[in-house]
Amino acid sequence: MSTITMPARDSGERCYAVLLSIHFVLKAEQLLKGQGLLHDVVPVPRAISADCGMAIEFPCQEAGAVTALLAAADIEITRLYRRTAGGDFAPLTIDNG
Repeated sequence: MSTITMPARDSGERCYAVLLSIHFVLKAEQLLKGQGLLHDVVPVPRAISADCGMAIEFPCQEAGAVTALLAAADIEITRLYRRTAGGDFAPLTIDNG
């Protein structure tokens, strides 16, 4: 069984998908893993929200595949952000077709 490992955090832009609940985060994790898409489950960064919770972190070049897969599974992304190598967060528009 192979392990998918995320590149180093300083190697490029990361995106963060905030979902409605931990239930959806875990379901999304299973779907992404099943498709071989790079991702991590991480605490929601404080710069995004002071609320406790988990988010899906993934390379931004995978944003289209990730959002399409989650939309097809009826998993709503409540907020989507891009984090640059410089550490700034910018909200992204979710386009599910």
